Amino acid sequence: MQESELIALWRSYDQKLEENLVLNRQNASAITLIKIKSLVSSMVPMKLFIVMGSLLWIAFLSSVLYQTYAYASPFFWFSIATHAVLLTIVIAIYIYQLALIYQTDLGEPLLTTQFRLAKLKSSTLWIYKLMFLHAPVWTTFSIQQKMFANQGWLTAQVIVTLIFLVAALWLFFNIKYENRDRKWFKLLFRGKDWDPVIKSLQMLREIEGFNVGK
Repeated sequence: MQESELIALWRSYDQKLEENLVLNRQNASAITLIKIKSLVSSMVPMKLFIVMGSLLWIAFLSSVLYQTYAYASPFFWFSIATHAVLLTIVIAIYIYQLALIYQTDLGEPLLTTQFRLAKLKSSTLWIYKLMFLHAPVWTTFSIQQKMFANQGWLTAQVIVTLIFLVAALWLFFNIKYENRDRKWFKLLFRGKDWDPVIKSLQMLREIEGFNVGK
C-alpha cells in the first residue's frame, strides 16, 4: 500500500470519527433536552393543584369580606384583604409559570429554553417572597378593640407582630439566588417547586458544554 493511500485511509477514518463524535454530541443534547422537558413538566400537577385550591380559598375569603364588611374589626378586614390581594398576585405568577412550561418546546433554540428556565427560577423566588411578606397579617386579623384596654395583651400582640414583621422583611430582601448555598435557603427551597428548575439549568449548561466542544 502506497503512502498516499495510507494518508487517504487515515483521513477517511478521521472524518468518520469526527462525524461519530458530532452525532454523539447531538444525541446527548437531544436526550438532555427530553430530560429537561420531563423535569419541567413534572411541576405542572402541583402548580395546577395550588392554583385551583388558592382560587377556591380566594373565593371563600371574598365572601367573608363581603358579608362582614359592615361590622368586622378593621384589623380583621384589612388583614384578610391583604392576604387575599397578595395571594391573588401569587396565583397570577403560578399561572404565568404554567404558561412558560407549556410553551417550552424541544425544538426551540437553547437560548429560549434557558430564558424560560431563568424566568421560572426568578418567579419562584418572588412567590416565596410574597408568601412570607404577608405572614404578619396572621398575627393581626384576630385583634379586637378591647385588647387596647389590656396593657399585657397589647404588649404581647405588638411583640409577636414585630417579630413576624422583621422576619418577613428579612426573608423578603434575602430570598435571592445568590444565597442558594445557605442552609436556611436550602431548607426553604426544595421539592417539586424548585429542584426541577435547578436541575434543568444544570443540564442545560451541560448541553452548552457539548456545543462548545464541537
